[in-house]
Amino acid sequence: MDVTFVCSGEEPFKMEVGYFDTVQDVKEKLQSRRGWPAAVISLLHNGDVLADADGGGSGIERHGIVEGSVVHVALLDGHHQQQHIKTTEKRNRRGEGAPRPPLRVTVVSRCGEGRVEMAVGARAAVSALRAELELARAAGAGFPLPRDGAYFFIHRQSVMDEARSFEWHGVATGDEVVVFDGSVTRTPAY
Repeated sequence: MDVTFVCSGEEPFKMEVGYFDTVQDVKEKLQSRRGWPAAVISLLHNGDVLADADGGGSGIERHGIVEGSVVHVALLDGHHQQQHIKTTEKRNRRGEGAPRPPLRVTVVSRCGEGRVEMAVGARAAVSALRAELELARAAGAGFPLPRDGAYFFIHRQSVMDEARSFEWHGVATGDEVVVFDGSVTRTPAY
């Protein structure tokens, strides 16, 4: 099945994974494809960190991952920044464009009192910000978020579509992205 992987500062990409692949199998496939060491990869789906070893060896389908799912990739220990620099250098040698520095944005929580400055990739999907905030919460960081994952992002008084990039939303360095408690529903277009 094809699954979309999103990593901050990178373009989302699709990769084939098997229903019975374990989380570790998926990490090893990512290592083969992207060069990220499996040991520094953390995978998130629907706001939950996927456990590496569950003893039973069951596949990723038990985490609700199906055809078309989106899995967020978080790289620990600064490896992502080093890998991103290497990838950018390779592209520049091939003449594929100038490096894009990350955007420095301030994330403000309306779910409690919280404010944090973060670096995000201009072409990264907004969903990568959700993944990073969820990962930080799982690690014990004190940024206030609703426990049930029901929140959305606002930039310049507009609801942000998490499937779109920060660049698409017109986010620039120094801008604020506000986290609001609740969910957004859209009426169907007829």
